[in-house]
Amino acid sequence: MNRPVLRRSHTPCESLRQYLAILAILALAAACGAGCQALAYLLVKTVGPFVPENEHKAEYDLTGRSLVILVDLKDPLVASEFPRLAMSLGDEIGTFLADQEACGPVVSQHSVEAARRTERGFKQWSVAQVGKYFNTDLVMHLELFEFRLKDSSNSNVYHGYGEAAVRIVSPETGEQVWPMLAAARVVTAEAMPDASVDDPARQETILVEGFAEKIARQFCVYKLSEQPLRPRVK
Repeated sequence: MNRPVLRRSHTPCESLRQYLAILAILALAAACGAGCQALAYLLVKTVGPFVPENEHKAEYDLTGRSLVILVDLKDPLVASEFPRLAMSLGDEIGTFLADQEACGPVVSQHSVEAARRTERGFKQWSVAQVGKYFNTDLVMHLELFEFRLKDSSNSNVYHGYGEAAVRIVSPETGEQVWPMLAAARVVTAEAMPDASVDDPARQETILVEGFAEKIARQFCVYKLSEQPLRPRVK
């Protein structure tokens, strides 16, 4: 007696694989006479939506935690030339984190600057003491070592550059919680050639905004495709 032939039904996943394979073959065939650019375009349109995007994970999770951003300028000449730099950089970092919903409430830089001016001994406070003063969960501490708009004072070309050491400190324990295996994370920012402008105020704004974004993005979750194709600061 002949046994009946059993036909196995396709699962949804198998059907999807077959569908993608057929689309890829059709795309390849269609592109043979149209060149590589057409092939790439067709593959992106047909297969691309089913491929998961690469995602940047936050290096330290600030979600829901209140934060004060403390920016210290290590070079007195920089502090003299750019008197509002600490406030501007701190504001831009806080704004970016808030826009990305990457943390809880952020202390305004106006409050930080007011404490610098009015609180006796503020300059001698530890980073943790600053956090306790503002009653925040964490302190983001930046030590800005370099900030310039030109490669040299004699140059006629504006080419911004900045460098800072960044760390996160817990006011409750007084311990550094990020990074764990180094004293701090050094972040640099350099204005791209097409972002170089003749107006020093505009060059300062470009550098501060790009610098702040590079620092803040380390604590954000985002798709790599969301990054600007031609950033003004690298």
